[in-house]
Amino acid sequence: MLRLARLLALSALACSSGKATTSEDHAFDDGAGHSCQATLAKTSPTSAPVSETVTCEGEAKQCSGESAPCFELNVDRETFAIKNCPACCRGSASSFTSADCSPVLCMTDADCIYRQATCVDGACTCPNGYCD
Repeated sequence: MLRLARLLALSALACSSGKATTSEDHAFDDGAGHSCQATLAKTSPTSAPVSETVTCEGEAKQCSGESAPCFELNVDRETFAIKNCPACCRGSASSFTSADCSPVLCMTDADCIYRQATCVDGACTCPNGYCD
């Protein structure tokens, strides 16, 4: 019984000690004229982001008193373009309308926020609709 208690205690400790993250900052402009900063939280330089935050200059979405204006990155399902979307956020949840989103602009692949994204005709895209 004591052995089982130790095993359970060690398992709980291992699960609660998540990996530390580092921040990776990326400046970008979108097709709506916003100058923005995306901050990706990663567990290693080559890992997919575990979270991201986007801040932009300029006009944001009007939101109800229960939520705050914010911006979210989204990959278009049809074109695979990375889009910046004015949204309303509450805690870790957000909502936006796809029609309000604008493409993330680029000159080279390095402008495209995500490691696997490429610059195609001046807009960032994700191969097969997925980037990390």
